[in-house]
Amino acid sequence: MKYPPRIMDMVWKFAPASSLARRVPVERWTRWMGWLYGFRVPHGMLPKQELSPDGPANTSIIFELLEETLDVPGDVAECGIFRGETLLPIILFLRQRESHKLVLGFDSFLGFDESVIVDRELGGACDVSKKIGGFGDTSRALVANRLHKWQLNPNVKLVSGFYSKTLDNWADHRFSFVHLDCDLYASYRDCLNFFYVRLSNGGIILLDEYNDPPWPGCNKAVDEFLAENSVSLECFESQNYQKWFIRRCDDNSSDLEL
Repeated sequence: MKYPPRIMDMVWKFAPASSLARRVPVERWTRWMGWLYGFRVPHGMLPKQELSPDGPANTSIIFELLEETLDVPGDVAECGIFRGETLLPIILFLRQRESHKLVLGFDSFLGFDESVIVDRELGGACDVSKKIGGFGDTSRALVANRLHKWQLNPNVKLVSGFYSKTLDNWADHRFSFVHLDCDLYASYRDCLNFFYVRLSNGGIILLDEYNDPPWPGCNKAVDEFLAENSVSLECFESQNYQKWFIRRCDDNSSDLEL
């Protein structure tokens, strides 16, 4: 059952952040633990009956790709963190592996701006959040409080604002893993153009909405980027969840002077 965000706020506020839970590998957390603490975890994702790209990434896919990039130089970023349900598991996964990579969480914390109009015109399946202000039921303070509660603040930066205004402030950074969960055409376009040239060799950009029916703007932005940069996609499948990603595999990733 899916509960309204305000009910979940109360659950997360009063559920103690257990030191025992922090020691249990997050990929082994039970479905109940994930619900109680507001972490999207593999055991909380029910297997699909048929292979499909619909919906959020199975976190087992995120963890597998994070594992592959642990030794790749660079920071980790998530664009579209909303209420932190995947950001916190990503951070805990890294800390449990004694990785001290900087983790950047980008979000407007205001919901969609007027650029969502382009995506509405592109069509796609119905989604109640595809409107101005969609996914706006969050705040930087909410996510910051959750990080503090779990003692995950070190080496984490929450970046507030729209990508067109904030990404360039991090232009001197390299990245090993980027999770794009930003839904819209303009957001994917801006993020791909920014992150790919800063991706270390072997680094990965995971595309959460690619081929997801409500979000054709993602496909439009990704397909344009692939054509312009002679880049190809790889696909990862787990429990009939299907997600696409870009892996940087060339010698040019060291050409950018930072």
